[in-house]
Amino acid sequence: MQRRTFLRSLLGSALFLSARPYNSVSAQSRGEISDWPIFRRDLARTGRAVKTGKITAPKERWSAFTRSLVESSAAVGDIDGDGRLEVVVGSYDKSLYAYDGRNGALKWRFETKDWVFSSPAVGDADGDGRLEVAVGSRDKSFSLLDGRTGRPKWTIETNDSIWSSPAIVDADGDGRMEVVVGSERVYLLDGRSGAVKWTFLPEMSAWSPPAIADVDGDGRLEVITGSLDGRLYALDGRTGRAKWNFQTNGFIEFAAPAVGDLDGDGRIEVAIGSGKRGVFCVDGRTGQRKWFYEANRERIPSSPAIGDIDGDGVLEVVIGLNESRVVALSGKDGRLKWNFPTGDYVESSPVIADIDGDGRLEVLVSSHDTNLYALDGRTGSRKWVWRPRASSQIISSPTLADLDGDGALEIIIGNNNSGVYVLGA
Repeated sequence: MQRRTFLRSLLGSALFLSARPYNSVSAQSRGEISDWPIFRRDLARTGRAVKTGKITAPKERWSAFTRSLVESSAAVGDIDGDGRLEVVVGSYDKSLYAYDGRNGALKWRFETKDWVFSSPAVGDADGDGRLEVAVGSRDKSFSLLDGRTGRPKWTIETNDSIWSSPAIVDADGDGRMEVVVGSERVYLLDGRSGAVKWTFLPEMSAWSPPAIADVDGDGRLEVITGSLDGRLYALDGRTGRAKWNFQTNGFIEFAAPAVGDLDGDGRIEVAIGSGKRGVFCVDGRTGQRKWFYEANRERIPSSPAIGDIDGDGVLEVVIGLNESRVVALSGKDGRLKWNFPTGDYVESSPVIADIDGDGRLEVLVSSHDTNLYALDGRTGSRKWVWRPRASSQIISSPTLADLDGDGALEIIIGNNNSGVYVLGA
């Protein structure tokens, strides 16, 4: 069964700052593990790169091919300790792949029993001084893998498919790392053993990748995640109890929430897209709506990115819509700043970076129309477009990392022609 057919049947039956992104307190969010160790780069899921690139006309550095769709987005880290970065990405061929970041040589492959849509997370989850890779599968299993070999250190079984992309963080403040992931419920797992520390059960499955941040200003971390029940939840990182929930009256599918001081009031907000409804901005302390942008014709599986893309001193929220367009919204009030039409659905999540080194930010986003776009952050106009040979739908979200150590970013992107591509200057 094709993915879109599967999801339509499943969802149909189930449902009939300041101008700086907020970063939660973690080595991951400070970029100490790598440029992009987790889906959306940091634990606040901002999608905003720290480094810059030199890419004005992208050229393929290398490509590698799996045996099926690549809708997972890559994570990057020196997972085997050889001093060079690896690219880790999943495929619908029931495998997770680790590639040498410089040349695409396969380092290892981990096999599951079903699709790997979940984007992996890289971090030292068990405190042994080495990096592990955390990933889930549609086969309902979730594993922590040895970064050097790809062999499981531990595996747990859930009661639903795992579409959510995990986070590795000390969520409960006990000085040891945990892994947070969603399935039929939200799990906090001990990083050393995989033992369940707490779970939270929403009314419907939690496929949304969790963001981790102190959204209410109490000095402790919360886990912020969405659910197919349409609610956005802020969970106490120590106990898993809901501090607040916000009902969107749509459904939150694969989209990760993004966390930042969006309106510049010194307090944290959360942005999220909700299917057949639109884009919401929610107060991080209270869970009350601050603004809403209506976009109600289709699913919104794209995750918002946040950054001051036009240099006005206020953050913007950039998100793809399955109305075949990408929009930039004012973080202050949700006002539309620009709208870029694509040729088909946008399930890919946009990322923000100065990708060409001109001192201004660009937005990179892919579409079902088989293209990867670089858009001017100020105007939304197209700067360049790239399409691989024999290109198919692009649902994977771009990852940005300096893979060759030259100080400039490369772009890593999956394609539904089964390929993984690295683009450089």
